[in-house]
Order: sequence, then C-alpha cells, then structure tokens
Amino acid sequence: MKTQTLLIYFFFSLLVSFSCEASTRSLKIEDDGFVATYYSSASQERKVGVLVLGGSEGGVPEKLASPIVEAGFPTLALAYFKEEGLPPELERIPLEYVIQAMSWLKSQPETTPDNIIVVGWSKGAELSLLLASKEPSISNVVAIAPSSVVWAGILKDWSKVPGSSWTYDGQDLAFVPFNPSGEVNGLLDLYTQSLENRADNGKANIPVQKISADVVLMTGENDEIWPSPTMAETVCEKMNARTKRKCKHINYQGADHLLNYEFLKEGSDMNQTFIKMLTNHNNH
Repeated sequence: MKTQTLLIYFFFSLLVSFSCEASTRSLKIEDDGFVATYYSSASQERKVGVLVLGGSEGGVPEKLASPIVEAGFPTLALAYFKEEGLPPELERIPLEYVIQAMSWLKSQPETTPDNIIVVGWSKGAELSLLLASKEPSISNVVAIAPSSVVWAGILKDWSKVPGSSWTYDGQDLAFVPFNPSGEVNGLLDLYTQSLENRADNGKANIPVQKISADVVLMTGENDEIWPSPTMAETVCEKMNARTKRKCKHINYQGADHLLNYEFLKEGSDMNQTFIKMLTNHNNH
C-alpha cells in the first residue's frame, strides 16, 4: 500500500512538472532571434500579451514578470543585453530587436494579434515609452520609474564616455549625455545635473505626443537613481495636453526607485493597482 501511494505521488509530481514546463519556454538568440522567457496563459481565450522590459540590471526580467504571470497574462520577459548573444552592456541597443520580440508575442495562438501591453522599469520604462511612440499596436504602457528623455548608455567603466542607449534604423538616437557642472553626490545628482545642463534643444525628448497607448507611470517619492517623479510629470503633461486623460502618474510617498518592490507582492494594495492598470484603459 505504501509503495502504491509513493508511485501515485511520483506520477502526480511528474505530471505537475510537465505541466509547468509546458507553460514556460526559453527563447534563444540563435533559434528565435532574441533572448527571453515566455510564459503562456492557461486560458482558452486569447488575451493581450505583455512584453516585460527590465532595467540596468540586464538579463531576463523574471522578477518583474512574476506578478504579471501570476495574474494570468501571456508574458514575454525579454532580455536586451547581458545575456549570451546580446551586447554585454547597455549601449546602442537596436529598437528593432525589441520590435521583433513584440511581433513574435502577438503571433502566439493565445495572444491577440492586434495589440500588446508593455511593462518596464527604470531603463526598461524609458524603452517602453520610446517603443510606444513608434508602435501604434501598443495599447497600454505601465512604466515604473520612467524617463522623459533618451539617456546615454550605461558602461561599467565610468571613465569611458557612452553613446546613446538606443539605436533605430542603424542610427544612434539623440540622447542626454552625463554632463554634471559641479561635484556629484550619487546617481540622482548626476542625472539631475545632466538634465539641467542639456544642450540638445529637445532632440533627446521621447516623442510621447505620438503615443496612442494609455500610459500609467508609477514613481517613488524617494527615487535615489534619477528624478523619475519630475520626468513622469513632464510625460503626462505633454500627453494629456494632446489627449485628455491619456496619461496617469501615481507617485508613492516614501517609496524608492523601484517602489520598494511593494508592487511585486501579491495581495498588496500597490500590487492590485499595478495589475489593474495593465488593462484598465480609462484608468482615471
């Protein structure tokens, strides 16, 4: 009897293992053209796919994707640097690479072919808004700690001068370089001073007026990396001047750059807001 019970448990565990494995797929540059983890939805109905973009940590953004997957969305967590076959550092990343991954996600049998949701944090939030300004099929953007401009890339060796973070059609996008005018006390000071010393005549602004998607920006009052609350306000002012109620900015008191990861915690108020904003287009 004991042996029979053990066998039943073994086969049940095997079945669960196969089931989990079938719902998750790793994509590689040599086979698929990009590096990502795809989490398919168990739903029989087609759902809007969610493209997830991490920040300067690089690699596949599984942590950011986790609450979205838990909420039942077909989700593509995309790496755009710091993985095998990809650039080692965040500099001159082609937007076409990300657009290719978007097209793949929309072509899956469980996703809707005409629209897509994009979620990003930090540099991934910058990238999300940039993509939405070029891709009308993006229906919703949720960006945590966003930027209003294209920034210089991020290199490990700070003595080197980085080029643009992104390219399009083989050309570097105009960007705000790191250009402090005085003593620098941390990253927030570096980015703030660099914004104040801009000399690009607005060319590095993300053209958010072209975004047709509904946009939600989530920032922390105590962002220690860059002035995301100020930049988020700039984005929403421009978008809402063109189309009312198109952009919403939620600023959390006492929260840091990535909101103390509170929005990742299932059941928290911030998590519920985050998940709701993925599809609630008229969210104001």
